[in-house]
Amino acid sequence: MTATTSRRQEGSERFVREINRALVARGQLDPVMQAISDHWTLVLQRLFPVWCVVGPGLADPGHIELTSRTVYLDSDALLGTREEIVAGRLEPRRILATFGVGIHEVCHAKHTSAWVMDRDILLSESDDEQLRQLAVDRRLLEEPRMEATGIREFPDQTKRGVFIRAALSAAVVDVIVPRLAEAMMLEALATGGVSRDLAGRAFVYLGARCGYLLDPGRLGPLPDLWRQALGGQDVTKLEDLCGRLIWVSDGDNDELDRHAMAYRDIIGPPPSPPPSGGGRGQGDGTPSGETSADGRAAGAADESGGTGPTPQSLSAALAQAMAEQRDGQLEQLNEHVDLQTLLKAASRPDPPGKGGRGTGLPTGRLPDRGVNRPPLPDEVNMARQYARRLHQAREVGHKRISKRTPGGKFNSTAHMRGYAQRKLSVPVTAKSWEMTRITRAPIREPHVALVIDTSGSMCAYEPSLGPIAWVLSEGLREFGGRLAIALFGNSAELLSDGRRPLTLVPSVRTGGGTAFASDAITLAAQHLDLEDQHRPRFTYCLSDGAWSDTQTGVKKIRELQDLGVPVVHIAIGAHPPLTVDASRVVTVTDPADAMDLIAQETVDALKARRRR
Repeated sequence: MTATTSRRQEGSERFVREINRALVARGQLDPVMQAISDHWTLVLQRLFPVWCVVGPGLADPGHIELTSRTVYLDSDALLGTREEIVAGRLEPRRILATFGVGIHEVCHAKHTSAWVMDRDILLSESDDEQLRQLAVDRRLLEEPRMEATGIREFPDQTKRGVFIRAALSAAVVDVIVPRLAEAMMLEALATGGVSRDLAGRAFVYLGARCGYLLDPGRLGPLPDLWRQALGGQDVTKLEDLCGRLIWVSDGDNDELDRHAMAYRDIIGPPPSPPPSGGGRGQGDGTPSGETSADGRAAGAADESGGTGPTPQSLSAALAQAMAEQRDGQLEQLNEHVDLQTLLKAASRPDPPGKGGRGTGLPTGRLPDRGVNRPPLPDEVNMARQYARRLHQAREVGHKRISKRTPGGKFNSTAHMRGYAQRKLSVPVTAKSWEMTRITRAPIREPHVALVIDTSGSMCAYEPSLGPIAWVLSEGLREFGGRLAIALFGNSAELLSDGRRPLTLVPSVRTGGGTAFASDAITLAAQHLDLEDQHRPRFTYCLSDGAWSDTQTGVKKIRELQDLGVPVVHIAIGAHPPLTVDASRVVTVTDPADAMDLIAQETVDALKARRRR
């Protein structure tokens, strides 16, 4: 197969995979594959909140959409055909390798930050060729970096750590090694040797994994090919580079840039496209007169089965193949939806509603929070119970003192016993009054930051947000603690710094976007006592999970974690949240459970410090 034909097929297959993913997103998935996808989703969610879709033609062989944390796995290339799956004729080794591919994508979801991909996209769209090559090298080096970071979270002595390493090793040996070996062999047959660029790519995919996962003895003749193509000195430099690369922290764009530039300095400039015979083939770098193995023009190799005119360049052949694939897919889509009706409905303006309105794009204005109200008796009781639990958590002992003079609690039984003793002229040992002295541990009062999502998706929980904020604030204030409350929707607003009581229950209104989550975290964290390491401190984010991390917000979260302040994300809903970087993620179904969770964790923190 010539390079032109390979590129044409690769472009067509990529288009088909995107169409298949779009169909899956619309719910058109085989019931058997849907059941397998649900099962694999439950398995992978034990590692991180992702969604897994298994089906034919969805990936090559694994892919993840970081924005939605959806993992796509090609069932034909990994598990087996549908007939083999239904009959249960699955090889254990292929199942293990499929788990490895899925775990690799989970590591992407957990450790490849969104702003890293944003920078890659920005570089790839640049007019500077060096910046576009930098984007390619960054994406290459991100593969072993994020996987090494994910593996280190699971010690190799644990059962989960052993399984993850075995699955990833199987995926590398059964999926990655054959593909790289085939690519190197084809290039060696076509050009008489392996280029430095392909050898460096193979080394990053496999040689870097020898530092944390693979046994170099299982790579076969690949290390010899690397040394023949790169030289022993450059291979040593790459080993040192990858040894530092796997310890780069998540989201460090500058450090990843430095490693990518060092990698390109070792490998050298990328191979230039082959010279054309009279002009470039529509800007794709492929000569229009290149011939295939059987002597025909490269553009004449029409394997898509089309009846159109014979293309004369790679770009024309790719465009023709993609056009034919589009026509076939549109015919399939027409069976399920009338495209013309859909376009007319999309272009028609929405009729004015009778009530309510959308907030539109973020405007930067502080939203109107409505009218506050006095607390209800139940809310007052809950705040007092919370404060009482905090006081009891700090108590280490009780001492009962009996006294004859009034003061404290009157004990009627002891009073009658003392009266009888005096009547009988015996020594009086019973005393009518008693008081209890409570010994409390010298523990600092907790400081808590509560960040509440007020976007439009939280409208179903709007009546509960204000009471939750008031109960927690009043209970901590009676105990002597502090609760700083920040809101984020179309903007970020500090509802309370915790220094003064909330005299009324705030009416928290929802509506808008989630562009200011990091600002709300920063606003609330400013009012915590970050210097006192002996004080229990927490940061809670109450949301339905439908908001994305930003570089500023994650940086602030990691600063708080370094200071010993855990950042706990409480997601209201049936599913774990998406794109959330926090110390811990907790899913609740009732907003009141979030209030109970915060109360219980602050009480447990006081009890733990009391025991110490």
